[in-house]
Amino acid sequence: MKIRKRGWALTGLIAVAGSAFAGPAEAGTSATELICYANSLCNRTTGSGQTVSTVYAWRQLSETGSTGFFEIFGPNGYKKTGPTDQEVDRTFTVNRTFPNGSLICVSFWMKNANGSFTKYKGVNGNACTSIPIT
Repeated sequence: MKIRKRGWALTGLIAVAGSAFAGPAEAGTSATELICYANSLCNRTTGSGQTVSTVYAWRQLSETGSTGFFEIFGPNGYKKTGPTDQEVDRTFTVNRTFPNGSLICVSFWMKNANGSFTKYKGVNGNACTSIPIT
């Protein structure tokens, strides 16, 4: 498992795996990359090399009760949107290969009182992992 910090602290997160902090994934094995934005929006991408199997998205528990939806997006217009609800996490099945150097990003959109949506943590509020997954 590789955990990238990219300048943000990973406060209160514990990563456990059979071979935590192992090197690059060998062909046919699964690897996980974890990134959090501003300690409040996280993206755990699982796959092998350029193939993404799943993306697990979660947001800060202090936001429990906020209605909104998770969205994942990547290169060439790839996008998946979860249902609008009050859940603090969502798992997306991807099973797709992406070009080297691509970013797979998670965002969360909070519903406002007037029915519109605002991106959680502002315009830069994305938690992005990178391809290849190693």
